[in-house]
Amino acid sequence: MAAMVAYMSVPDAYGVVEPGVYRAKAAAAPNLPFLLHLRLRTLLYLSPDPLLPSFTAFLDKCATRFIHLGLRVWKPYATWKPVSEELIKDALEIVLDVNTHPIMVMCSSGIHQTGTVVGCLRRLQKWNLTSLLEEYRRYAGSKARYANEQFMELFDEDLVTLPKDLPAWFIDQRRMMEEEEADFRRSQESAVQQINGGSSSPLTWLEASPLGNGSSNGHVSGNAQRTDEENGEDTSKPLATVKTPTDVVNYRKFYYLRSSPLTTEDRSYKRKIIGKVE
Repeated sequence: MAAMVAYMSVPDAYGVVEPGVYRAKAAAAPNLPFLLHLRLRTLLYLSPDPLLPSFTAFLDKCATRFIHLGLRVWKPYATWKPVSEELIKDALEIVLDVNTHPIMVMCSSGIHQTGTVVGCLRRLQKWNLTSLLEEYRRYAGSKARYANEQFMELFDEDLVTLPKDLPAWFIDQRRMMEEEEADFRRSQESAVQQINGGSSSPLTWLEASPLGNGSSNGHVSGNAQRTDEENGEDTSKPLATVKTPTDVVNYRKFYYLRSSPLTTEDRSYKRKIIGKVE
């Protein structure tokens, strides 16, 4: 006789956020066998409305810790924010504590409060804002709310106190981010040394005339442009000049040091270096 397979129904808006962290809409009776399969240690509920009695009885039977966070701090008064920062802060500190894993994050819709918590978690993970919002909209669909997206964008990460026992995936991501930042700084220092010809003097800043007219306006040196007779080179290529940081506006310094092809030796460009580079 063939063995009977138990029927399991996945909750709506179910997803794996990270290993040991799940998200879903508030479960119904058909979803209970699936939740049993996950062997949850903690269920974090973010909505103020109560769960079904059958669901709470199921959690008691499975010895799953139930945290009804939405019952205490849910929505602020007289403000545009869709949820309170206290709720998001407390939820993130619970989710980032490995002692609560495996953990399921739920709300009545599985989209708004849960999606906001996950989005703010991605902020702590240093996700790009575009990727963060794409994940939120993938679950929310046509029910996405601009207020939730704005909250995730403006959320202050410093509000969250990281727990002592962080999950391995969060530690590894932080370590890789620090290594990438260190590599980036080393590459910038190497490029600076090459530009300075190996000189130990502190770099400063590279800039070229956007228009190639040699005008002295506080950003371009008056001798930046030379004739073919003087240097034997094509005057269509602006000559980079070293400027001190005080000579340039900060945002332009950031643009060139981070984005400008002027740090690449084997490329050529037109005089209008801000824009399309050929």
